[in-house]
Amino acid sequence: MAEFSRYEIYILLNQPKPLWLSHIDLSGMDLRGVLLNGATLIGSNLSGVDLRGATMVDVNLGGANLRGAVLIGADLRRAHMRGCDLRGADMREANLAEADLSEANLANANLIDANLGAVDLTNANLTDADLTGTNAPDHKLLRAKSLTGAIMPDGTRHD
Repeated sequence: MAEFSRYEIYILLNQPKPLWLSHIDLSGMDLRGVLLNGATLIGSNLSGVDLRGATMVDVNLGGANLRGAVLIGADLRRAHMRGCDLRGADMREANLAEADLSEANLANANLIDANLGAVDLTNANLTDADLTGTNAPDHKLLRAKSLTGAIMPDGTRHD
């Protein structure tokens, strides 16, 4: 993975969009409110990154590591997140409408009040995820590989 100083990352993020930053290591960075519409971050390390309020419409995060990331209120509409590691991510109130989360690992993720309208959860791992207050229809949730221990949109725990 490419490694950059904080200053270099600041310069990169303020370049004309869209950005192509595949396999970059941004782990642990504070990127609150960043604008990454249409960016390509395939296979990047975003573990523990703070992306609160980020705008990431049409971003390509395929296979990225977002373990423990903070995505509270982030706009991820139509995001390509196939195979992402989102274990323990805080995605409260995130807008994931029409996002591709197929084969993503969302174990222990906090998705309280997230917009999951038309999201693709095919073969996603939702073990122990909190889906309280989301608008994900049952037929979408039932496509997940695992719902064991997940708190469903109505507040009940899945067996």
